[in-house]
Amino acid sequence: DDTQNVGPMLKTIKAGGGKVLESVSVFDIYRSDALGENKKSVAFSMTFRRADRTLEEGEVNKQFDRILSKLASDFGAEIRS
Repeated sequence: DDTQNVGPMLKTIKAGGGKVLESVSVFDIYRSDALGENKKSVAFSMTFRRADRTLEEGEVNKQFDRILSKLASDFGAEIRS
């Protein structure tokens, strides 16, 4: 929803990303009637990394799914297709 603030979303992403989430930032906020009334699309850039070894795809996917689940439950967020 357009009333949701991005700051709490960033905090949720950081908490959900655990030790492998190196950074997160907002790179776009989009509003359009095509999204629905009082809706916005927020795009985040996330960097996952470990200093001691290369991450495997499954490790990143696990954290990413955890982040998505928490954003959905806390903010009603969903992936825009």
